[in-house]
This record gives sequence, structure tokens and C-alpha cells, in this order.
Amino acid sequence: MVNLLSKNEIRAVSLPMPEERIFAVQGKVAENLRRSESYRQCRQIFIDPSLLLRQARVNALLDGKDLIMPGAGLKEGFYLLKPFQIPFKNLVMGVTYTGLDRYGRRLSAADISTLDISLLLGESFAVDRQGCRLGDGLGFFDLAVALLGEMGGLAAGCQVVAAIDDPAKVVENIPQEPWDVKCAKILGPDGIEELFDSSAVPGIFWDDIPPERIKRISPLRRLLTNGQ
Repeated sequence: MVNLLSKNEIRAVSLPMPEERIFAVQGKVAENLRRSESYRQCRQIFIDPSLLLRQARVNALLDGKDLIMPGAGLKEGFYLLKPFQIPFKNLVMGVTYTGLDRYGRRLSAADISTLDISLLLGESFAVDRQGCRLGDGLGFFDLAVALLGEMGGLAAGCQVVAAIDDPAKVVENIPQEPWDVKCAKILGPDGIEELFDSSAVPGIFWDDIPPERIKRISPLRRLLTNGQ
């Protein structure tokens, strides 16, 4: 019998690259994304705030796409950055948390219900070819995707993309929890690999979210208060 590694064991051997290496590969990752037909066709894209995906966020705005980002810790929910509204010299700063405060528009629940996000990118510590991805263990990416789905912000057939900084982070098997979002593509510095046509988005597993987290994250509080 093969002994499968736990998530924490996989994280222990799949640490992020040093920043200088991430700077060296983030451009390749962003250009590989640009070659994807699903990227070219999407008009609204969600990308996490990681350093690895910074150039992808800049490119999304340069390519005329609405960029949706989470606020820090999801405490204030989600923000929208519109293309061609940030001065070119400020684009790199504009797609960071600092830029959200200056250039982003915080989205209300009503705003989110009008979105049609078809592509969602999240940096991953590791990913397997069954579509299971491994994040940092805090669960913010999975929760963000679930929130956007619950609030009506995702397009039918949306695709989740797992971004990695090294092809060696494609592993044989990653344990899956019920709330884990599966990815449809693997994006890295060597290219983009298609796994599935779309991603299944689980709902919010309220019984597994600590009350303290619900209190801190305003979209969760609003959903719970409204009984949605």
C-alpha cells in the first residue's frame, strides 16, 4: 500500500521559491496565461494578490479585463480594478493591497451579483492532475471562490487555475477536503496544462468555519445575517 502524504507534509517540501526566483518566473507565468483561449475570451478575472501572479494582474488590466481581487484577509470582501484607469507608471503598485485602497472599488453584495467571472487564478504550493490544489493552509482562496459563487458572481462553466512557480510542484496526489475547489488548469513557467473544461465550486461549509472568522470577514457576516 502506498502511503500518501498529508497536506502539511506536502507543504513542507513545496515551499515557495525565494523572491528573486519568483521575479524571474512571474513574467513567464503571465505570458503563458495569455496564450490560453479561456483567458483571451474572459472579460472579468479573479486573481489572488500573490507576488507570483503580480504580472498576470498587470496584464489583465492592460488586456482590457476587469480585475477582481480580495481585500486583505477577505475582511472587507472584494475589490474591482477597471482597465485603463490606473496610470501606467503606477500599474505595478496598483495591483497590490496598497493599490486597492487607491484605485479599487469595494464591491457590495449587489455589485457581486452582477459579475460574470469566468477565470479564477490562485497560487498553489502544489497541484495534482486530478485538479486538487494545495494552498497555504489558511483557506482564503477556496473561501473566496465559494463566496463569489454563493453571491452570484461566477459565470457558468468558470475555470479555476492553479499557478505554480516550479513544474516540480505537480505531484501525484493531494488529499481533498469537501470545501476544496478543484482546478481546471495548471499554470507555470513552462506552460499551461488543461485538465478539465470547468471547475466545480463547492458551497460554503458553515459548520467548519470558526465563529471568529465569520465575525472578521464581512461577506460571511452578511450572508449569515441575511440567511443566504
